[in-house]
Amino acid sequence: MTTHRVAWIGGIGSPQKIRNRLPAGCDLVGFCDIDEENLARARAEDPGILGTNDFRQVAAMSGCDTVIAFTPNETHRDIAVSCLEGGKNVFIEKPMGITLEQGREILDAERRSGKRVGVDLEFRCSRAGRLVREIIDSGELGDLLQVECDHHRGGWLNDTPQGQYRTKRGTSGLFKMEGIHMIDLMRYWAGEIERCRVFSAANALPQYEFADNCTVMIRFARGAQGRFTASHNKAAYSLGHDQQRGAAGGHIFRLAVVGTRGVVHVDFWNGFVNVLHFRAQPVGSDSLKPEFERRIDYSGLTHPAQAGHDMGRCRREFITRMAAGRPPFQPAEDAYRSEQIAFALDDCPDRDGGLIDCTSL
Repeated sequence: MTTHRVAWIGGIGSPQKIRNRLPAGCDLVGFCDIDEENLARARAEDPGILGTNDFRQVAAMSGCDTVIAFTPNETHRDIAVSCLEGGKNVFIEKPMGITLEQGREILDAERRSGKRVGVDLEFRCSRAGRLVREIIDSGELGDLLQVECDHHRGGWLNDTPQGQYRTKRGTSGLFKMEGIHMIDLMRYWAGEIERCRVFSAANALPQYEFADNCTVMIRFARGAQGRFTASHNKAAYSLGHDQQRGAAGGHIFRLAVVGTRGVVHVDFWNGFVNVLHFRAQPVGSDSLKPEFERRIDYSGLTHPAQAGHDMGRCRREFITRMAAGRPPFQPAEDAYRSEQIAFALDDCPDRDGGLIDCTSL
């Protein structure tokens, strides 16, 4: 069997540990890291393959099929375009670019090259994300009526590397930085977003260059409605991570999907999915009441958050599909559509209910 050859850009760590995480039939053939200490350590561990601090050498190398890149947002366009022009598939973190123009350049390079781009919108590819989609597609919930999400976490300080989580130069805002995950997941579950309104409270954290407490009301093209509330000022990050995930720390990450026949609740940090059915109460009457049906428990994973926030699973899925000659789980064009909506939410000039017509983006 022909080996699928993979190169790694960013945060190399141990080459052998990367090999251990690659799918069967794949091997690591090169790596890149601008941290000289990391690079020297990796070269010493595996001197037989390319080790460089210049991603362009990886893009140009022969004997490589797919490149996996985990690098700052402002590098995504240059790395993706170079690797595609070098005849390689490439997997990048979200966002595709700091601007929509950079994302379009990646799509153009993908079309020219005949290779494929994967974007790390891992919640769509996750265990819980796929499970809820299967439940929706099965008809168990009936016709979809509503999708809602609450994501409340702590803030990033001024010393955050590259400022990617709190500055406009690092990312365009709250939705392009993190909210894009939920925008993308809602689209995966409920279909295309037709229009939305964005509301923002005054900032509580002065180091943020964009709104850090927002709510979006959504109308999907197929008739369902949605709500997404996100903040960076409601969780105590001084607590341990296990405490953050619960109500004690205020770190909340949960969704609900409501249909005409039932409801699905997803709690990513606590690692479970609950399914409720609407049943007649009293029996035989035309009055319905939500009743617990079953729970899917992900608490046995290495970390419950892996039910949704499993970047390794998303990356492995992309490599496996590239090795088999199959298209990505999510086409880059679709990831770009979620970016368009996230950009529009961040750039909406009216933060007090401004209407965004997503069909015109």
